[in-house]
Amino acid sequence: MTVGGSRSVSVFVVVAMWLCFVPQAKAETSVRAVTLEGRQIDGTWSGVDEAGNIVLVQEGQAHTFAPSALMRLYWPIPSPTSAPSAIEPATTPSDVPLLPTTVFLRDGSMFRAHILTANARHIELTTAPVARLQLPFSALTAVRFQHNTTADAQVAFDHALAQHDAAQDILFVVQKDRLTALHGIVESLTHDGGTFRWRDRQVPIDRDRVYGIVLASSVNRIPVPPSRYHLRDGSVWSGRIVGGDTTIVKLELVTGTTITLPVKQLREVQFQSDRMVFLSDLDPVRYEFEPFGITRWPYRKNRSVANRPMRIGNQVFDCGIGMHAQSKLVYALTEPFSQLAAVIGIDEAVGSLGHVVFRVMAERAEVFNSGPVTGEDSPRPILVPLNGSQNLELIVDFGEQLDVGDHANWGDVRLIR
Repeated sequence: MTVGGSRSVSVFVVVAMWLCFVPQAKAETSVRAVTLEGRQIDGTWSGVDEAGNIVLVQEGQAHTFAPSALMRLYWPIPSPTSAPSAIEPATTPSDVPLLPTTVFLRDGSMFRAHILTANARHIELTTAPVARLQLPFSALTAVRFQHNTTADAQVAFDHALAQHDAAQDILFVVQKDRLTALHGIVESLTHDGGTFRWRDRQVPIDRDRVYGIVLASSVNRIPVPPSRYHLRDGSVWSGRIVGGDTTIVKLELVTGTTITLPVKQLREVQFQSDRMVFLSDLDPVRYEFEPFGITRWPYRKNRSVANRPMRIGNQVFDCGIGMHAQSKLVYALTEPFSQLAAVIGIDEAVGSLGHVVFRVMAERAEVFNSGPVTGEDSPRPILVPLNGSQNLELIVDFGEQLDVGDHANWGDVRLIR
């Protein structure tokens, strides 16, 4: 992607954007930590020590956890009355509005921002945590201008975002509820639009008509950040935790910028660990499905078998594998692992239906058998010994109710070194 000269916009005030993020003098915040093995620890957030460890207080005792030993942190969901207020657009002295844009980064970050300036190498944004954030264009993967439009636009945009066309940028134009995808090159990007090169023609990026832009995938690999922070306003920030106390967390982005996130705005933290590999990041060598009737169900990565968000009871899983009885996934692992961990259950979408048996085979020997699991059962954490086995099979067998509602979820299924 090439970006030409663009209009600079000076910001008169952005402090108002961050009012909802000002730390308050609240002493304790309840939190649940989940270890790589699936152990759950409930306590209160106490900050980060000098070594970068997470500190939780449980029954008056402080406990430290290295981020590499944790998979997730969860904070309780507040009542609607305590939800964060929306970020108001900042304005320039000349009252030129800075229009809100959703920015997607290659490291998994996603947040609302205002575009300030852009040139051939960098883009400068103003965001809630930081008034001026400069990023290389190679760090961007997409921008979305509109949020209340047709479902078709969102589906097409999300699909392009997942596929990452390596050759061209994609401009999504919505006109009279009709969606058009133009393949070309972004020439310039400014606070109020920019220009797009399509079929040797220069097309203006009209924010009133353009839903968003998905940028061509970069040849440069972005380092995987060690943690990802989900906020209650829907934004996501990826980076490395470098400090914090009872009210704030300091996060260093891959660009080297340090931002401050209020603990009261955190919803979840996901940690990366060299000890863990999500099974959904690997491809099986074989998938077998034996239908009870005529419907043939594919397995799904990070979705239920019906291609919905994966949910067991009141737990939602971004990672996992959805299967249907009777089916088998076979993996040839290239390195030894000591354990397999997951949360198993029937997907919430089918209600009380479903009756299956989850099984795990290692070197063709059964190492786990769940017994009957139904749609009325609660989420069940499992920890299965693998003992270095490199032939792994996940199996979902029929239960006692034919195959009605057998939407089996392996939530957060992962291999542990």
